[in-house]
Amino acid sequence: MKAVEVKDLFWRYPAFVGEMNPWVLKDVNLEVEKGEFFGITGPSGAGKTTLCYFLAGILPHDTKLPGGIVTDYVRGEVDVLGEVVTKLEGEKLAGKGALSPRVGLIMQDPENQFLRMSVLHEVAFGVQMMRLAPEEITKRIREGLQAAGLGYLWPVAELLHPLELSGGQKQRVAIAAFLAMRPELLILDEPTSDLDPIGKREVIETVRTLKDSYDLTVILVEHVPEVMLEFADRVALLDDGKIVETDRPRKFYSSVKLAMEKGVRLPELARVADAADISPIPLTVEEGLEVLVPRVGPVALPDESKRERPVIISTEDVWFHYPDGTLALRGVSMKVRDGDYMALLGRNGSGKTTLAKIFNGIYAPEKGKAEILGQDATRKEVRNQLARKVGYVFQNPTHQLFTREVYEEMVYALRNLELDRKEIDRRVHSALKAVNLEDKIHEDPMFLGKGQQQRLAVACVLAMQPSVLIVDEPTTGQDYRMTESIMNLIDELHRAGTTILIITHDMTVVAEHCQQATVLHEGQAIFTGSVRDLFLDEEILERAFLEPPQTAKLSLAARRQRPDFPMLLNFQEWVGALEDGAAGAREMA
Repeated sequence: MKAVEVKDLFWRYPAFVGEMNPWVLKDVNLEVEKGEFFGITGPSGAGKTTLCYFLAGILPHDTKLPGGIVTDYVRGEVDVLGEVVTKLEGEKLAGKGALSPRVGLIMQDPENQFLRMSVLHEVAFGVQMMRLAPEEITKRIREGLQAAGLGYLWPVAELLHPLELSGGQKQRVAIAAFLAMRPELLILDEPTSDLDPIGKREVIETVRTLKDSYDLTVILVEHVPEVMLEFADRVALLDDGKIVETDRPRKFYSSVKLAMEKGVRLPELARVADAADISPIPLTVEEGLEVLVPRVGPVALPDESKRERPVIISTEDVWFHYPDGTLALRGVSMKVRDGDYMALLGRNGSGKTTLAKIFNGIYAPEKGKAEILGQDATRKEVRNQLARKVGYVFQNPTHQLFTREVYEEMVYALRNLELDRKEIDRRVHSALKAVNLEDKIHEDPMFLGKGQQQRLAVACVLAMQPSVLIVDEPTTGQDYRMTESIMNLIDELHRAGTTILIITHDMTVVAEHCQQATVLHEGQAIFTGSVRDLFLDEEILERAFLEPPQTAKLSLAARRQRPDFPMLLNFQEWVGALEDGAAGAREMA
């Protein structure tokens, strides 16, 4: 039985003035079997979220269409769980629309879904609308929280506002609210993009367990190939509004040429093998041990000896409580040197963002010492000026975007620097070009997708040309090409002398771009050192719930068999080692 059938679907968003917008979906045809775990991937802006809205019945029924011909905006048919959700009858829009609670949609940004003032009532809202008995409602709430990894919040769930939680906890609350309703079809639009690697795996494993227990059909939009390989039955590639390819995950990710052409993120070992012209293409660490490791020759690793550079950020025994009593930092001591490229790592809720906001002057330490760029950050007058020199890009871009035009968003802070108009325009266009948003210069930021908003937030801070740049989850929701574009831009800033701190859960970003790392765990710094030393320290990784990238995992696995095997961290080091090995083999021949 088909859980989803999409037939010849076209859609474009209304433009109430001016010319028609381009088609976002173009002749989409898709079938998902009942009980299937179906993955959708593709580049940013391909139409993935729009397709999710159609499957949930939100589009086009909850969108006001201008007067005129309906087929100017929508064509085709969407059937879900045996019911017609959307179709055209002549020139009229028909279909049932949203099928809640049979269909649940978990959005990329959980804050867009929150309706109530406490975690308890947020999770309860859907099941209350189902008019279940009070004892069943209570049971479902507890089960939903437990399934989403938030069972520990049950005693205080009525006292916590959802917006008081960390980004990852917010994602879990949104998931718990839908799990409590036990839908027949669950659509997840990058629901774990803000979660740490272990948390991402835990949530997806929970969804799969619930799928098996309740005969649930799951549609997951996701960029991470390892998730698709482990959990999905089939994967579809959506690009430029069209379904380009649908196949089993192993075959899908073995099509390296197509994936690279479309900007799909591949398993790192597949990229390595393709670059080194090695076959068969390995997709897992176990396959890498057979295909890649035997070909590695002698390797000269980068010199990571410490250079004595001046300390520009220093904390000593820093503590911080939030107004609700949450203890975020408990005695953090760490140093950042001029020119560092540092990753700030740890589980959701470990204190990373809180510490970064102290560096930027948004928060003041309640106890301890914090010296930023040679000034005492415990003093209010110092904190008020720190944003001029310490740029900060928020994890949620809507927290720092507030104007009605991209251009105005870009120039707001630049005007405060008292720059002339020519220099302001130069910086605006340079930064927007760097993040591929030049064509959106007159768009309303609130009409951009989350990935585009994230890039705009990065551009606003880049235009300030700060001495220190702190970026909180810069690659969340970005496809492979945009991730590389953003990180290459940050690399250029680092080479130009900017000190970089990146808060991220993407360990591939850490391995490929960062030089140092500080790990926070339960509000304390438990590691500071080189990224290579971090990935060698399996005890710290386990304690902090960090999962190395696939390339580092392969090195660790090889070292268990051969203790002298080099600790190769990333794509570049693996390709270099394989090329050296091939050259050595040719010389011996």
